[in-house]
Amino acid sequence: MSQADVPEEEPPGSGEPERHSRERIARPTPLDRARRRAAALGRRVVGTPRSRFDAVRRLLAPLILALVPLWWVADATYRATLTTVGRDQGIFQYIAWAVREGDVDYRDVRDVNGPLVHLIHMVGLALGGADENRFHVLDLIATGASFAVVGALLPGIVARRPPTWLERAGWALAAWVALAGQYALHLYWNQAQRESFADWFLLPSIALQIARPSARPGASPSRRIVAIAALSTITWFAKSSFAVFTAMQLAVLLVDRDIPLSRRARLKSFVVGGLLGAVVPLLYLLRYGDLVTFVQISLHDVPRVYRFIWARSAPEILGDDGPLGTVSMGLAVSAVLVALVALRTLPRRMLALALAPIAGLASVIAQHKGFGYHFHPIGATTHMGFMVLVALLWERFRGAPRSRPLGRWVALGVATAYALSVASAMRMSPQTRNVWILAGGETPERRNKREYFDSFKTHDFFPWELRQGARYLADNLSPNARVQVYGMDPYILFLAQRRSATPYIYAYDLNADAALEGGWSNRPTWIQSEHIRAWRDAHERDLLARLKEAPPEAFVFLDHAPLTSWPDAWEDFKHCCKETAVWVATHYHAARSFGEVHVWLRDDLPIPDAEGLP
Repeated sequence: MSQADVPEEEPPGSGEPERHSRERIARPTPLDRARRRAAALGRRVVGTPRSRFDAVRRLLAPLILALVPLWWVADATYRATLTTVGRDQGIFQYIAWAVREGDVDYRDVRDVNGPLVHLIHMVGLALGGADENRFHVLDLIATGASFAVVGALLPGIVARRPPTWLERAGWALAAWVALAGQYALHLYWNQAQRESFADWFLLPSIALQIARPSARPGASPSRRIVAIAALSTITWFAKSSFAVFTAMQLAVLLVDRDIPLSRRARLKSFVVGGLLGAVVPLLYLLRYGDLVTFVQISLHDVPRVYRFIWARSAPEILGDDGPLGTVSMGLAVSAVLVALVALRTLPRRMLALALAPIAGLASVIAQHKGFGYHFHPIGATTHMGFMVLVALLWERFRGAPRSRPLGRWVALGVATAYALSVASAMRMSPQTRNVWILAGGETPERRNKREYFDSFKTHDFFPWELRQGARYLADNLSPNARVQVYGMDPYILFLAQRRSATPYIYAYDLNADAALEGGWSNRPTWIQSEHIRAWRDAHERDLLARLKEAPPEAFVFLDHAPLTSWPDAWEDFKHCCKETAVWVATHYHAARSFGEVHVWLRDDLPIPDAEGLP
């Protein structure tokens, strides 16, 4: 059904038997004349009963969607601010801090992730994000703002009249509730991740592409395409796999019938937007990073080494309960939206959203990992699709005559059912289920106690012990001291405010066993294995040369680190870096232990040894 087939919205009481014939022939009042003049101009008289009724009618569906689950979503969002940070967030906090302190990104701190992630953390630190509570608040504010922008762009899908600002505000609130609800289903470990940061730009880009074209005089479709491309392209600098979304969006733009531009002009505007989207991350690289090293890691090391680490095939990824539910719902929404486009009920531009869950699935499979945060774009675009269906039904039937109310009741029923599903899903939110966080993390004092951090302890993540070790380093080492960490938690360096002695902050850059082992259907060949071994050997030689040139004051060995071969970190280091381990054992000694965190000090430092702190 095209927009031209949608009936005009009728005033209240249309379709009812005619009444009060005397009133119909009475002389019109000044208010009646004002209404007629406004109707002729396509406007409403502010404050009239009809205008108030129209406002209620436009807002009814989004308000049902927003208000039914609001309390539970807001509660889960608040609790998320009281959690600690996970391993990945801690890594990026350290990288951003070290770069601010003068290290060169990718040269002095080796990382496989894009510069946009480091830049976001750097901005967060400038806004007080060193505090974990403030860090979560900043993340949820930015994430929620992107959700609200999506909602504000949704109304007007099939309605003949353009949406009012009040209607956009109602859908913005509804989108925040629905999308924040699905975001709250992720554990703290999977929030404030690379995919969720990229969603800040991707979701508004898709929403802008599917939004009703502006009818304002002077509105430029080329500027709109530039904005779509810029927002989509910047996500590449969080993860290169987001290029799948950009390619899909470009394809939809080229087949969109409603853009009054030639395909050549559309492509030109898209390229300009893409270049603009790359400007900020590239400026960061030029100012704070090493562009050549970044390109080498991204185009050489990632495809030849890192892609084998923790490798999982598509059957392994999609066989888990979480991905199974998320992907199946996404594919269902995609199928419905594609069908509605094929039936011409929705315009072709809606394919940008219809194909987004499929593009998200392609991105997940291409990464060969299937971690929970990889599914952020699928979950978010799936819920965007649900909201489009609710908006479509409501805009189609909200103006139906009272004599034919079935469509309106169906639309309200769908909106209510979706709202109830969002509210019901909050029972599965880790934030909602972890009731202890309300008491354990309610004050800054309680968020510094051992009981609080032990609540987040896992088999390979030890937040309290990391803080004990960091306090020891901060109290005993010189302010400019360098420290070498072997494990997967350089966050201890951030907590201690000490920089790494070498670029190697991950154990897997020195222990190649995980890459050599690979995964089912994704194992390196013999030639690839030889390349991986040579790559690792080069890292150890560089490590040892740097250590000899400028010996750090301390080493930190973290037991049970992921992607290591031995649970004991020192044993693992001796296993993979034999020559370097001999040099370390000659010049350093085990000084203090805090559970799984072991601090070795240089022999010439006048620091007494003792057992771990109580």
